[in-house]
Amino acid sequence: MRKAVHTNVIRSGETLVVHGPHKQLPHSGRMKKDDRYDRKERRDVHGCIHELQQLLRLADYAPGDQVIFLGDLVAKGPDSPSVVQLAREIGAKTVRGNHDYEVIRFWEARRRGDHAIVSPEHAAIAAKLSTADVRFLGDAPWFIEAADMKHLFVHAGFIPRVKLTQQNPRLMMNMRSVLKDGTVTAKSVVGYEWAKLWQGPHTVVFGHDACRGLQHFQYARGIDTGCVYGGRLTALLLPENRLISVAAKRAYVSPRKLRTVLCDQ
Repeated sequence: MRKAVHTNVIRSGETLVVHGPHKQLPHSGRMKKDDRYDRKERRDVHGCIHELQQLLRLADYAPGDQVIFLGDLVAKGPDSPSVVQLAREIGAKTVRGNHDYEVIRFWEARRRGDHAIVSPEHAAIAAKLSTADVRFLGDAPWFIEAADMKHLFVHAGFIPRVKLTQQNPRLMMNMRSVLKDGTVTAKSVVGYEWAKLWQGPHTVVFGHDACRGLQHFQYARGIDTGCVYGGRLTALLLPENRLISVAAKRAYVSPRKLRTVLCDQ
């Protein structure tokens, strides 16, 4: 077993709003030294339950290890409900991804008797989740801070030179590039990685950018390796700072769709 790190999560109140009632959307999670954990960060799982189970075995996961998901546990892949259930049952933590957000937005609207316009896929996933699983996703913060290890975990990214408390939640779930004029975009534009501009002091670990695959900058690491597109599911093991991965069983979404929709190359 690797040397343990003391951590606990404390959630702060939300300060920024993206669609829907802001009191139901936490802003950040903060970890401090209280309970014993080793940490394993996993990129966007997208319902790939078979690959997730393989990765847990490869990581030599044991009860007491802290797993932190980088969002988008759901959508695109074969079994979103099983992924969420597994994450909850092992006591994992997750940040909020854009697909998770759509599922929660639909579920919360239905609970209030309101109407939310989401894709049929997100609506179908919401209908299959248990109340406990919905609560698990709904409690997910925009980012998690592990101050003792000087790491931040977020789904998509942060705007460089903007305080964490002033980051835009929608961008934390969707951004991929910052252009020369400061425009933030969800496109993976060659040479304009937001992570290249991040100046620390905390190292950011993020997912969401399967076009670029693994990214390694001085203060940022992207570990989305496109499992749902037939690539790999990757984890970063801390404090060793070691990457491991497993191959996708198959492509659940056409890689051509990934290039057409997201990659400006």
